[in-house]
Amino acid sequence: MAVLEFRSPASGGFFMMPTTFQGICEVLERPYSESGCWLPEDLPGVIEKLQAAVDREKDMIDQGKKRERERELKGYPGSNPWPDEEEEKKALEHVTFSMRVFPLLEMLRAAQKRGKKVMWGVP
Repeated sequence: MAVLEFRSPASGGFFMMPTTFQGICEVLERPYSESGCWLPEDLPGVIEKLQAAVDREKDMIDQGKKRERERELKGYPGSNPWPDEEEEKKALEHVTFSMRVFPLLEMLRAAQKRGKKVMWGVP
């Protein structure tokens, strides 16, 4: 699979891996396509669905951290109040959906503000 290029007259372009865009398409409840276009009238719905997914992910991460802190305080087996460097490094290197979708959301918002379309395809 080739990378996908996203473009809009409203902002600079960027590239995205197809697997990332497949996940985005699942959130949007639409089939994956290597090329396409969102018209200005499509943008509010697309932005709303993506932002809702970002918010859900943030809530899940926050709840997971809260549960882990509670486990550490209670001293449950499997909890580690002193994670080693490797565990901390793994946690810092994890790329969330929110991070991956950020450039697209920025482009979509800029395009919505200026009434422009957003296009994608294989360069």
